[in-house]
Amino acid sequence: MINIIKQFFKFGIVGFINTVLTYLIYTCLWRITSPTIAMAIGYGTTTLIGLTINKKWVFKTSGNVTRTAIKYYSTYVFTWCLTVLLTYLLSVYTSINEQIVPVLTLIVTVPVNFILSKLWVFK
Repeated sequence: MINIIKQFFKFGIVGFINTVLTYLIYTCLWRITSPTIAMAIGYGTTTLIGLTINKKWVFKTSGNVTRTAIKYYSTYVFTWCLTVLLTYLLSVYTSINEQIVPVLTLIVTVPVNFILSKLWVFK
């Protein structure tokens, strides 16, 4: 159980670092490219970093890189869809302040992403 808590903590660190790096890349590039291209480059770059760090540091696996990458990005797509769905449901069908909705979606999607990563992506 302690190992799972350590992994979850490390997983959170990787997510935080990726968020900060995405923002830094975005702020460096948006004026010379466009906001959309800057975000795409930032997000694309940090997902590769996240895949590498999660594989080697968080979950310490050495499986097939291509298969792991496909699972990793499939998990990201699933989590993104879940985020969009939860955002829609919470903002349309509840009276929750729209500024709090992203925090509530993270409370659901981060553990889901961790579980999928641990039990499927990096198994």
